[in-house]
Amino acid sequence: MKINKIILGLALVAGGLFTSCDTDNVGTKYNVYTPSVSFLEENTSMTTAESSVEVQVKLVRLGNSGPLTVHYTGSSETEGIFTDLSGGQATFEDGSSSAIVTIKADNLQKGVEYTYSLQLDDAAIATADTILNNQIATSEITILCDYNWEDLGEGFYSSPDWWEEEFNVDVQKAEGANLYKLKDLFAAGYDVQFEITSDNKVIVPQQASWKHSSYGTVYLFGYLNEDNSGVAGTYDPATKKASLTLIHFVSAGSFGVFTDTLTMP
Repeated sequence: MKINKIILGLALVAGGLFTSCDTDNVGTKYNVYTPSVSFLEENTSMTTAESSVEVQVKLVRLGNSGPLTVHYTGSSETEGIFTDLSGGQATFEDGSSSAIVTIKADNLQKGVEYTYSLQLDDAAIATADTILNNQIATSEITILCDYNWEDLGEGFYSSPDWWEEEFNVDVQKAEGANLYKLKDLFAAGYDVQFEITSDNKVIVPQQASWKHSSYGTVYLFGYLNEDNSGVAGTYDPATKKASLTLIHFVSAGSFGVFTDTLTMP
């Protein structure tokens, strides 16, 4: 009996030692420092009326102990626009959990949208915390070079079938182009743009027009010819009236095609 008790005691002690070792190992495993470098956001968007602009993109890391430099690459389908002022590297200062890289865009043309993609290199990707699994390894910059818009005054909009309403709307014109904007046409924050061509066709490209509470964003574009040309109708300079045949749709399908009219200021 005494021998059995001794064996049992040794077994308990050994078990305690193994438990202690396991605990130490687990503690060591989860306390290993992984900086988990990541871009803060997947997308950075900017609208500017300038031909040259600088965009800052933020990177973050877990913790802030010690300096750390990581590398990335940048690419764009449009040549001669983007310059990486940070030289492909981001440096975290000691005591800081964030770093900034600066990308410059030059030679921007009015009405054109440009994109530039940043990608962490393999070594930076390898810093990811696999438990949190929240690293953003690629971040895209989108820059829209917008027109300078001039106020023309109030126009008169009639939508007898789609909205069953008539109302005044502020109209703007793009400086140096035959492009127009109807401010907050169907909802606040949703301007509708269109073009009047030299032969008095009205072109309405696809764009968001308002947000449905159940179906989400409602889009529209010119549908006079029932194709993808964007032609919505014609403009009569004598009466300053434009016809707008538009299709209204969401991701689930179309609400139909309706014809509105706009009398310019």
